[in-house]
Amino acid sequence: MTPKQSLTRKQSLIRRSLTMLSAVLLATAWAVAISTPASAAAPRALEIGLPTTTTKTVDTCPNANKCAIKAGEAFDLPVRVVDRNGNPATVSKDTTIVLEEVSGGGTLNVPRSVFIRRGGSEATFVGVTYSPSANPVLRVRVTSGVELSPDEITMHIAVSAVGRTADPDQQFDLTDSNCGDGNGVPNSDQPTCGHLITKGASGPVVMSVGSCDDLGPPNNTNPCRSNGTTTALVVTLFADISQNEPQSTMILACDKELCGQTGVPKLDVFFTRENTGPLNTEPAQECRRKGVLNPGQKACVDYVSSMRSDGDLYLVVLFNGDARIHS
Repeated sequence: MTPKQSLTRKQSLIRRSLTMLSAVLLATAWAVAISTPASAAAPRALEIGLPTTTTKTVDTCPNANKCAIKAGEAFDLPVRVVDRNGNPATVSKDTTIVLEEVSGGGTLNVPRSVFIRRGGSEATFVGVTYSPSANPVLRVRVTSGVELSPDEITMHIAVSAVGRTADPDQQFDLTDSNCGDGNGVPNSDQPTCGHLITKGASGPVVMSVGSCDDLGPPNNTNPCRSNGTTTALVVTLFADISQNEPQSTMILACDKELCGQTGVPKLDVFFTRENTGPLNTEPAQECRRKGVLNPGQKACVDYVSSMRSDGDLYLVVLFNGDARIHS
């Protein structure tokens, strides 16, 4: 082999080696990209969690899934950072967030600014209050730090609330003694009160009375009954009721100024199965028989069992599951 041939062969081997090395490096780069953990994805948005009372009141707020917050009562509102897939993500620098009212017309008090520290993903607004009773829309947004999309939540600030632990083997009877004149008797200031009777409920049961304002669809933001300046309230129930229990009873008390003073009129009663969603605009059906919720029905009004007392109307509503009930 001549010197020239030997040099050509060496150059060819070098080129082949470089080509193979490039292929290995490219494959390694793809492997690294594919194995990048999801948690390293860029943060995209803020996400508001479920509110709870600051004092973690056992009877009316046993946990975040069963929590009634009353007007003026302090509550905590957790916030986290998520990526585009909704998974938790962290911020690369200290980020300041604020809580503000979008609508509602009441007074929101946020005691202090909240920061999500560098490398962190969560923060909580502590000791927030809102009054009076309403359904305000609150928004959390960034004022400095990592740019993140804001988030909103519709709060349900109650007029009153009551709660107790139920025994699934016993009939459970719950009246809101704080509503109206007491013992579930309505008045012109609180014209709607609830009285729950059920069997098969277990664990904490929370029943609250709150505002109907802005809970309806866009073309009917206040779907509850009104008469002059008096507007009905909505009763909201949080409970775990066995599927084996065919029905529960809610006695919906309506003040005489709002629902008339004689007889038992067949007033529309609206039932919403989702106790945190918008109010239903379709009235519950009339019960076909006294005291019976027929199979396939979610709710019905038992006008036969309904009655008046001192002019106030007490409508008997049979239903299953959690609920929002209003007239």
